Amino acid sequence: MFDDLQTIISQDVSIFPGTLKSNLDPLDQYTPQECFEVLERCHLASAFHFTPSAEEPTILDMYVSLGSLSAGEKQLVALARAVMRRTNIIIMDEATSQIDTRLDDQARRSRSSSCSLINHV
Repeated sequence: MFDDLQTIISQDVSIFPGTLKSNLDPLDQYTPQECFEVLERCHLASAFHFTPSAEEPTILDMYVSLGSLSAGEKQLVALARAVMRRTNIIIMDEATSQIDTRLDDQARRSRSSSCSLINHV
């Protein structure tokens, strides 16, 4: 049923006010362990400078909003969201253009055979 789903990631990524977990898994379908694994796979855990606190004990509890993430961080969240859903991924129109070179290289290495990059020249 879900084998033919595709996720398109564009330059303009939507982030929803809430926790990082609620942005990765808005329907609350995955375990925290699965979310952590996707964070690692998409290099998000190392991209954020997260310090645990009483209000935010894990990186999944970190509050995000429209202005709290850079454009590149938003794009990595969108990539992680797509990886979490296990859909085919289409990255359109330089969707990684705002990710720094190091993170772009990591994202390219972490993509699977179900990920296509479409860039304009």
